Amino acid sequence: MKKVCFVIPRAYYLFNSEISGAEDKVGGAQKQAFLLSTGLAEDENFDVHFLVADLGQADFEIKNNVKLHKSFNFSENILTRTKKFLKTLKKINADTYIFRSADIGVAFAVFYVKNILRKKVFYMIAADAETTKKRQQTYNGFQVMSAMQFVYKKADILTAQTQQQAALFEKNRKRKPDAIIKNIYEYENRTQTANNKKDIILWVGRLTEIKKPELFLDLAKKYPEEKFVMIAPVVLEKTEYGKEIQTEAKKIKNLQYIGYVKPEEIKNHYRKAKIYVLSSEYEGFSNTMAEAMLAECSILSYNVNPDNILNKFECGFCAEKGTEKFFSYFEMLKNPEICKKLGKNGANYIAENHRKEQIIDSFKNLL
Repeated sequence: MKKVCFVIPRAYYLFNSEISGAEDKVGGAQKQAFLLSTGLAEDENFDVHFLVADLGQADFEIKNNVKLHKSFNFSENILTRTKKFLKTLKKINADTYIFRSADIGVAFAVFYVKNILRKKVFYMIAADAETTKKRQQTYNGFQVMSAMQFVYKKADILTAQTQQQAALFEKNRKRKPDAIIKNIYEYENRTQTANNKKDIILWVGRLTEIKKPELFLDLAKKYPEEKFVMIAPVVLEKTEYGKEIQTEAKKIKNLQYIGYVKPEEIKNHYRKAKIYVLSSEYEGFSNTMAEAMLAECSILSYNVNPDNILNKFECGFCAEKGTEKFFSYFEMLKNPEICKKLGKNGANYIAENHRKEQIIDSFKNLL
C-alpha cells in the first residue's frame, strides 16, 4: 500500500464546514488538494494522510477515508509552529509528501522531507506566477521566489495545471514538469441551472491587486442598468487594499457586495449569473472560472485564458490585457443568444475535460 501525505494546512476548513474563519483562508490550492485526497482515498491501494492546521479539532480524525493529523496553530510563535510542523511530518512517515502553492514554509518542509526524512516530494504548480522568477517575485516577494528554487529543482515529481503553464515553466525554469494534472470540477446539475433566472454579472475572489477588482467596479459604474454581484473577502495580508475596494464597491448602487460565501453555498450565485468576470492579470486554471462555467456562465476574462480554451471551445472572451477590448467584449455578451451559447459550451468543456475519475487516475499513475 502506498502511503501519501498532503501538506496543505488550511485545507482543514473543507473537511469540517462547521469551523469558522475560512473567509480569506481557502482558495484553489486547498480545494484541489481536498478533492484529490478524498478521491485517492477511495482506492484501497492508497493510505492517504493530510497534515492540517490546529483549528481546535481533535489531534487525529478520519474524514472521507483521509487520515487528518493536527499540527500547529497559526497564532503560535514561529519556533513553536516549526517544531510541531516537523514533528508531525516525521510522525506521519509517508512515502511521498504532496505540496501545492509557493511559500517559504513549503520550501523549508521540502528541504526537511528530502534531506532529513529521505522521502519523496510531489510538488504541484498552483499558479502561473510560478512560471518565471520575475513574475513570482512580484506576486510572492523576493524571499519566496528565492526559497522556491530549491523546491522546483529537488521535487521528485513536478506537475502543472495546463499545457501552457508547463511550457512557460520549462522555458523559464529549465525543468519540464513530469505531467499535466488538470483541476477537478464536479459536474453541475443542468436541471438546477436551467431553473434559475440568469440575470447577474458575477465576480468572485479574494481582494488582492493581482485580481484587479477595480475593473469589475468600472464595469458596474459604466452599466447602471445591469445587476452586479461581487463576492470578495478581504485578505489578512492585504487588509488596507481590500478595505479600499470594499468601500468603493459599497458606493455603487447597482452592485451588491458580499464579503464571504461558504463553498457549499456559492453554486447558488453561479446559477444566477449570466456573465462571470475574471479580471486577474494571471492565475493557474482558475477554480472560480471553472465553477462558473459549470453553471453555464459565459466568461469575460481580462487576461486569463488557460490553453486558449475560451477561444478554442467558444466559452468566453479574453481581452489579453486590453481594457478597451474588455469593455467591447462585455457589450457583445449583452446579447442573450451569444451569452447563452458560450455558457453551454463552457459547461460542456468542463464536463468532458475535468472529470474527477479521469484526473484521479492520472494522479495515481504518477504516484
